Amino acid sequence: MKKKLLILILLACSVDALAWKPGLSYGLEWGYTASFLRTIRYSYICSDGYRIMDNSSEVNYFSNGSILANAGVDVLPKLNVSVYSGLIGVWSDRWMVPVELRLRFCPAGLYSDGFVYSLGTSANFPTSTLRETCLRASAGAGYRVAVFRVLSVDFLLSVGYCTDHDQIKDVISGETVFHYNITHNDAGYLGVSLSAAINF
Repeated sequence: MKKKLLILILLACSVDALAWKPGLSYGLEWGYTASFLRTIRYSYICSDGYRIMDNSSEVNYFSNGSILANAGVDVLPKLNVSVYSGLIGVWSDRWMVPVELRLRFCPAGLYSDGFVYSLGTSANFPTSTLRETCLRASAGAGYRVAVFRVLSVDFLLSVGYCTDHDQIKDVISGETVFHYNITHNDAGYLGVSLSAAINF
């Protein structure tokens, strides 16, 4: 009996998905991020010729904001795939331009009130010193309010981790270390974001 019920449910979902016609979506998102953890891992040859290494973490609190625009496709009745870009703050005076691929899943349907879950990954381009491309990943959950069929508002709480590269200062000379003397240079930021998005 359970097997027959499961088969019926799967068939119903398949028919629903086959009848679905993918549609384009657009949106704007504003957010506040509380960044609270920074990790550092680097190794370099100092001006006196020996290696200096650091592997530590810093707990602090920085308020940041974000504004993003997106365009995507409603690929299934409950699933949207979108590309986001704009400006995000990840630490003190550290801003980046992301190009993010994000999945949004709405168990009640994309055009209905209900919970929304998101999963995203992005390549980030810092706006200031050390403009090396960084990576970011985020996961979140929230609630969607369907205003009418083509307009909805999402309220989302998410956790994100962003990699970065430090501008290393030589502890002996106080000067910036040249890239050819750096053997390892990684940093990362962990934060929690609260955002609101309008979807068209």
